[in-house]
Amino acid sequence: MRILHLSDEGLPDWRIEKSAISASNVGHEVMFGGRNTTNYYNRNTFSKIYKINWTAKARLRIPLYWRSVKKQFERVIRETKPDLVHAHNIFSAKMISEFDIPFVYDDHEYWSRHSQLLTEMVGKLSWRGKAKDNNNIAVELPRKVRRLLINNYAIRLWTKWEKEIVSSHPTITVSDEIAQGLMVIGNNNSKKVFVVPNFPMRDEVKHSEKPGFHNRLSSVYAGGEGGYNKEKYPNRNIDGLTDIFSNHDNIGDLTIIGWKEEKSSSSKVKYMGYLAREYMYNEMFKHSIGLIPWKKHWSHVFVSPNKAYEYAHAGLFIMCTSSLKTVQETLKNNCSTFEGYDDMASELEYYKDNMKELYYKRLKVFEFARDNLIWEKYSENIFHAYKLC
Repeated sequence: MRILHLSDEGLPDWRIEKSAISASNVGHEVMFGGRNTTNYYNRNTFSKIYKINWTAKARLRIPLYWRSVKKQFERVIRETKPDLVHAHNIFSAKMISEFDIPFVYDDHEYWSRHSQLLTEMVGKLSWRGKAKDNNNIAVELPRKVRRLLINNYAIRLWTKWEKEIVSSHPTITVSDEIAQGLMVIGNNNSKKVFVVPNFPMRDEVKHSEKPGFHNRLSSVYAGGEGGYNKEKYPNRNIDGLTDIFSNHDNIGDLTIIGWKEEKSSSSKVKYMGYLAREYMYNEMFKHSIGLIPWKKHWSHVFVSPNKAYEYAHAGLFIMCTSSLKTVQETLKNNCSTFEGYDDMASELEYYKDNMKELYYKRLKVFEFARDNLIWEKYSENIFHAYKLC
């Protein structure tokens, strides 16, 4: 079978790639269409890769821009002649629904909820300029109102699309919590909603050795958004995280993967920048605790960050904000939670003085991950979805 993966984003996207690898392993041909990946992607997962130039205006279905993307879809479909399309996220799913081709919808983000963040982002926009004088406000207020109107329109549009797609097509998502919500949206169409969590593939971690004992405490955070991007990621706010480590002598050091800084302001905080997956795991193995320190947010009940499960396979004990319910339920007793950064610092201080206890916890989460947190234990659900097309 010829399977075409479509996305409004580009590669690398490890969830898309894992789905493609799973299909390729059982003999299907897999292709990809999405944003330009020339400068960032050098793996041979797909037999062919096609560029599709999605734009913000196309995502709002403004006719001229929507037709432009549709023409690109037509070209890709004409060249690939797919038997089935695996549409990643709502935009590709809505677009491919206008063609007479079987497809499954892979909802990475739970779009009807995710889109509600747009209104929150507008509320966090600051006035431009050094002073909030009358002239500045006169310029910025219309801008803010315009953005709010556009975002309200986007929320209604994408929520409508999600309901249409989930009600009529097999749907894959990342967690049970999102699946329950999609079943309701899809008129309780429970037989066509499948969960495939963002766990690592077996080949990624099969050579991993048991974690070793560390004499000194160090923590790691994997995330490219950085502390300076709260407006774009209000549910991933880590403002003040580095300050906690800089200002406390008794909670160990922090290494940040995926966030590049020219020079750290503290000897206790190190920035690694982007690391390929193999090197990412190698770096994680050097540390004892994996942090998900996003400040509490209403959307966290629907969030299942794959970094939690990568931490586990690297033999890291996981500490996360208490609002990340899916992480807690998935890891069971193999993580601890905190309410805020002062609470987190207290926990880190405890483990700094109890490294042997922490080591046993790391061994336990490592074994738990190898037995449970593996992509292949759930990837068969992808093929169940395919069969329903």
